[in-house]
Amino acid sequence: MFANRVRRNQARLAPAFARRQIDVFRLYDRDIPEIRAVADWYAGHLVVGEYARTQTRDLDDWLPALAGAAAEALGIAADCVHTKVRRTRPEVGERYRKLGHASPRLIVREGPLQFLVNLDDYLDTGLFGDHRETRRMVAAEVSGKHCANLFAYTGAFTVAMACGGAATTVSVDTSATYLGWLGDNLALNGQNGPAQTTAQVDARTWLDWRARHGQPLDLLVCDPPSFSDRPDGQFDVQRDHRALVEACLRVLRPGGVLWFSANHQRFVPALAGLPVDVVETTEQTVPVDYRNRAVHRSWRMVRHAA
Repeated sequence: MFANRVRRNQARLAPAFARRQIDVFRLYDRDIPEIRAVADWYAGHLVVGEYARTQTRDLDDWLPALAGAAAEALGIAADCVHTKVRRTRPEVGERYRKLGHASPRLIVREGPLQFLVNLDDYLDTGLFGDHRETRRMVAAEVSGKHCANLFAYTGAFTVAMACGGAATTVSVDTSATYLGWLGDNLALNGQNGPAQTTAQVDARTWLDWRARHGQPLDLLVCDPPSFSDRPDGQFDVQRDHRALVEACLRVLRPGGVLWFSANHQRFVPALAGLPVDVVETTEQTVPVDYRNRAVHRSWRMVRHAA
């Protein structure tokens, strides 16, 4: 059943994405209730992932069997299929902890943008495909603007901003590894000049500093994890997002734009009463290849004049 569905979805989706020069898209999104997995296409490779479940936890050959069936169905070599096991809550430590040290990075396209991904060594690959349309929408409005990307990870939003003509970008993340990867992504796109800077610091710490010392920004992207460790305790997006959004607004000029998103599956926004014009953009930003329309929620907020 899994192999048949993956094959049909690939035949249905691939031609349209090829015309848009998009190499990364979702082929299977928990389509069949009995097979609670996801499968993503990466330029000739397939990444199959499943959240840890009691039903399959002790079946050592379960994911390899899915991977083998998919490889046969798609006519790709077995070593072009990669498997991941996820957990609902992250373990203590780095959010994107390393699983291996041997895999080369692969270049993939997203329209005019290019990104480096690693399909084996990390739980996540370096590119979140569910924000493909968000990146396109952000890039369309950044020309000549001073922008920032919080929780920047490997910098996909930063690349979109830089290639969209942003005057300056600053990317904020606590990981030197991922800020280095971000730099490689910028270089791949010919955007590794002095206008693109980074800050290796907690996002709230940076926001507080910027509010006191920095010039107001024109546009800010804030795509936080659902949970993460902070110097003063664990961040929980449901509990803490209101304070985070307020901190973001303090660094924006009047008329400045905040793109905010959350990927918690049961996220309930608390945005009423903020000094912004706010529009939920989820229907526009979740791509057509994602059967799970709640893979994230997103909002575009425009700060009111003081």
